[in-house]
Amino acid sequence: MKGQQSFNFQSAIEQLRETFQLDFVGLALVDISKKRHELKWRYVSGNLSTRYRRIVLQSGRGVAGLVFKMGKPIMIENVEAQLDPQDLYNHPIVLFEKLKSFGAMPLFQGDHVQGVLLIGYRKSNKMTEETFEQFKQAIGTQFGPFYLKERMKDDVIEQ
Repeated sequence: MKGQQSFNFQSAIEQLRETFQLDFVGLALVDISKKRHELKWRYVSGNLSTRYRRIVLQSGRGVAGLVFKMGKPIMIENVEAQLDPQDLYNHPIVLFEKLKSFGAMPLFQGDHVQGVLLIGYRKSNKMTEETFEQFKQAIGTQFGPFYLKERMKDDVIEQ
């Protein structure tokens, strides 16, 4: 994609992780070379392992897949209370990175979601609506070649 090469995503997510004292930041991007839209975690910071590299998500599956499909952010304050433990295999990044509280937002290019930005903590209840809103405000409307659509508070999907 045009413009991605000139923006240093790795540096940007590392700076976000440091600024907000996050345990994990990941950026999943659409692999447009495939016939079906697949998302892969391309840039991460604060990861516990490299298992994220093997995760390939399709629209509607996993955190990134849900955000990609709906085009709306997701925020989970407490993974153990809000997600069924038997359903965690559908959220491999949450499982592999031991995230207990996280938020994910779609990144648009044109009218299509082209990426998903995931931020998280390994402690429950650290990601609050206030924290997530402050994060979105700090990013502003641009993230490299992508933009964040204007959202209303009701747009956040809580599970």
